[in-house]
Amino acid sequence: MARPEFYSGKTLYPMIAAIIALTALFALGVMPRLWPAGGGLLNKPAPDFTLPVVANGDDGARMRLSDLRDKVVVLDFWASWCGPCAMQAPILDRIARKYDREVVVLGINVGEAPSLARTYATQKGLSYPILADESGEAQSLYGASTLPTVVLIDRQGNITSFVQGVVGQSTLERAIRNL
Repeated sequence: MARPEFYSGKTLYPMIAAIIALTALFALGVMPRLWPAGGGLLNKPAPDFTLPVVANGDDGARMRLSDLRDKVVVLDFWASWCGPCAMQAPILDRIARKYDREVVVLGINVGEAPSLARTYATQKGLSYPILADESGEAQSLYGASTLPTVVLIDRQGNITSFVQGVVGQSTLERAIRNL
């Protein structure tokens, strides 16, 4: 007895590929909307952390987030291998330069050697402090599973925006002005 055409390699493999593609689209497009980004941290106090400054700060310095209370803070979780992070960095640098006295921008390099983060920041000409999160502790506190992740914290220390992916300059400026 011959097998039906449905089970032949000509139709089975493309069908499997289509199912895999649809599953990937669902995972990337729908799943993030079902669970809030950042584990539901929006409008809650920003988790505190202390990390070493590896670029654009004093040698050996450590920065504690809670010391920045009374300032608007933008956290950028990134890595040197991340293409979208490379697109986000100049936007954040322009924000850091434009709002120098009003906003503190912190680049948080995750999972890489501090020397790599320092070299990257120098090559990109970044002006804002770069912190090293080699262990991923701060990344985990914020649920920043996608890079880049940009977190906006108000003067009271509460998270007002949490965006996974590249944030446009005008969008970020509008969010800052609304604080």
